[in-house]
Amino acid sequence: MPEKVELQEKLETYVGSFSGKKNIEEAKKNISIKEALTTADANILMPKVIQQVVTEAAEGQYLASQFFKRINLTEGRSMEFIHFGAIRAAEIGEGQEYPNQTLDFTKNGTGTVDVKIKKYGLKVTITDEMISDSQWDVVGMHLQAAGRAMARLKEENMFREFTRHGHVVFDAAAFSYDSVTGVKEDGYPSGRGFDGNYNGTLTAEDMVDMAVSIMSAGFNPTDILMHPLCWSLFAKNEFLQAYGNAAFGQGVGGHDPRVFDTQNALGLNVQFSNHVPFHQDTDTKTFDFYIVDRNNVGVILVKDDISTEQFDDPAKDIQSLKIKERYGIGILNGGLGIAVAKNIAFKKTWPAPDRKFADLALPTDMTAADGLAQKDEI
Repeated sequence: MPEKVELQEKLETYVGSFSGKKNIEEAKKNISIKEALTTADANILMPKVIQQVVTEAAEGQYLASQFFKRINLTEGRSMEFIHFGAIRAAEIGEGQEYPNQTLDFTKNGTGTVDVKIKKYGLKVTITDEMISDSQWDVVGMHLQAAGRAMARLKEENMFREFTRHGHVVFDAAAFSYDSVTGVKEDGYPSGRGFDGNYNGTLTAEDMVDMAVSIMSAGFNPTDILMHPLCWSLFAKNEFLQAYGNAAFGQGVGGHDPRVFDTQNALGLNVQFSNHVPFHQDTDTKTFDFYIVDRNNVGVILVKDDISTEQFDDPAKDIQSLKIKERYGIGILNGGLGIAVAKNIAFKKTWPAPDRKFADLALPTDMTAADGLAQKDEI
């Protein structure tokens, strides 16, 4: 089984390397979980092996973490960062003074962000029966599941910070549309339902506006981040197919969702994560959607990487492994490198009703009788 090979052979390799090459094969034949947890030599190496297995399982789940700059914190429990936005260089003529650029001029920013360290973790229990039966595969499954759980929490925390502190361009819950008066607030998305009224969905024009909002702050949009379920929605949208070139991928006369190209019509890289917020109530489904500048997102302040600690509970015949890490997440530059669309309706977007002015009668085409008839109706 893969879990057995990954956990057991890592430990055997460590033991063999410390014992000498001739003992590697002997270690593979004789080593058991009980020996790994109790034998002096193996017991020293076991935490390192567990940490490696958990960390490798976690790394496979990371997406949002790729956009955060890692900073190791050796002292204290927090660090303050200035929102400095995008500064600009200029051409300088001979004898002219160098232009001064201040670091604290970010629009809509709060000046600084204080990133605080928090502790996250869980506990994995291993029964004495597992230990005595040397069930390496079961133990490996527990550890890999723990690693994925730690990664899932980190990803959810990061995307939550995207929504909280990113620059909100559209929010179908905070802004409104009055179907009676036809008045739509600027922050309400421009997608329409079959009846022609706005229905809280996202259109290609809205995505362009999101990208432009990042460019207007002096940054460069590079990536689109969304939940995997949203791709099927965009691929099937009648609005996107009506123009022959879908917003994501390419197609003529309609987009084939079976053909996927991560370089979309906007020139941005499309990436998916199950941890991007997708909200499902009883009758409605909504999601959050991001366009980001991958070089100006935020920082992850790391105090302690993933580590493990073993302790016994003789009253229940179990061995417990405590897995923990300490880090803090901060969004930089007032969130202007992250364009956010919040609470977008998970519905189909239809084309806006056509207005065929060629079919309407012009004033010069009207006869005197038509004019009198209209006057009588008034």
